[in-house]
Amino acid sequence: MARCLACTHHDTPGRLCDPCTARLGEQLLDLPQLVADLNGCLAPSTQTPDRLGTRHTAAAHPPLPVVETVLDLLGPGGIITTLETWRRLLATDTGESTADPWGDLPGRLRRAVTALHRHLPFIRLDWARAGDLAHDIARLHRTATHHTAPTGPPPTPLGHHPAARAGDDPCGGRLELPHAGKVVRCARCGAAWGPLQWLPLRRTIEAAHATNTAA
Repeated sequence: MARCLACTHHDTPGRLCDPCTARLGEQLLDLPQLVADLNGCLAPSTQTPDRLGTRHTAAAHPPLPVVETVLDLLGPGGIITTLETWRRLLATDTGESTADPWGDLPGRLRRAVTALHRHLPFIRLDWARAGDLAHDIARLHRTATHHTAPTGPPPTPLGHHPAARAGDDPCGGRLELPHAGKVVRCARCGAAWGPLQWLPLRRTIEAAHATNTAA
């Protein structure tokens, strides 16, 4: 057993633990819709009402200044380029052939996501780059979600991510529960705890706090 290359806290017989593998798969599948939502952030409204209240297509300007980060995610070096780079690295390490990017951007995105998601079993068990891939996808997903998710109350802080086992170094990331959410997440490593895991997590946090106080 070795430590997960993504969270570095859970043991795994391969490269990624089960929670990190599941999260990577979900985030990959989320990216096409997130890219579509990001494009919506850039597209100005082309509908303007006339004096009768009917709407006609007309030239318009975006109602708000374009966020540079959104352009970075959608442009060269952004989400699609990053996924295609990871796809090529994976193909190189598995000995598979892969065609150069072709077609429209949505098609390129779908093909890259499909290729990476299809190889999740290999990535989880045997790919030495699995941790870097998980971190990169999590970063893209987090940044894209920041610009597309509806605004609402901030998450509730619940403390800091303790060590998984006695003697281990704690992650130290901030633990957060989203408004009306049911899954506690570490803002640093992305580890997650569902409702059935809240009590063990609380006990671990309290034990870590007691140890630090005694020291």
